[in-house]
Amino acid sequence: MTGRLKAVASTTGVLLLTAALLVTPGCGDGDLEKAQKDAREAKATVKKLELSLERARREISDLKSELGVVRQTRDELQKQVDQLAQERDKAATLAQQAEQVITHLSTRAEGQVSATAALRNQIDNLKAVVADQQALIEQLQKGGLPEAAAPDQGEAVDTTDANQPAEGEGGA
Repeated sequence: MTGRLKAVASTTGVLLLTAALLVTPGCGDGDLEKAQKDAREAKATVKKLELSLERARREISDLKSELGVVRQTRDELQKQVDQLAQERDKAATLAQQAEQVITHLSTRAEGQVSATAALRNQIDNLKAVVADQQALIEQLQKGGLPEAAAPDQGEAVDTTDANQPAEGEGGA
């Protein structure tokens, strides 16, 4: 029995005992009526207390059920919070890795831009040399060597006859 239930039972017992003692033989009608009235009031009080006790038990039961639901909800929310924290940490790690990759690729891209510029410059220089060579070929095909082209090219024109032996070769 709970503390309240013991108190109700104890109070009920005391009231009934009091009523029994007052309704003993030899009492007057006034005392009897008073005792009966006290007994009725005691019974009514006991009934009220029993109803209050029953309501309190139902309320406790309802509160226990509600507390169970609240605890379950809390546990589910905690799991979600933990999962979101893990996802956040993974996302932060991925973001950091992506930033490192971007930095690396940016550095490579800058190097590629420099290399591309150098190659374009070299291509332009080679195109100029090809154009100069093409102009020289065209001049030579027309039968003459431009006077300005010979010293610039640094080429010596061989004026010896190919049929004559060169000096130092054992000829005639």
